[in-house]
Amino acid sequence: MSVGDISDAVRGMLMLTLLVVTPFLAAAMLTSLIVGVMQAATRINDLTLSFVPRFAAVLLAAYLAEAWAVTHLAAYIERSIIAARGLGG
Repeated sequence: MSVGDISDAVRGMLMLTLLVVTPFLAAAMLTSLIVGVMQAATRINDLTLSFVPRFAAVLLAAYLAEAWAVTHLAAYIERSIIAARGLGG
């Protein structure tokens, strides 16, 4: 196995990680933006008011995106197993 093969495997792993995590981070960021604007408009600054909606949004995103994420992860694991068998000779 060459350095290029290892580099490609690591790049694929990192790209898959970014792809799978993106919906959860986007939900948290969008919720934080909305709550921040509402807190600035009402001048209410409470940590609970920013945490609870963000937590709920990430849980909702996890519920909605679970099948999509599992599909991508299963395909990656399949490709990895096939590649590992190819190394064995």
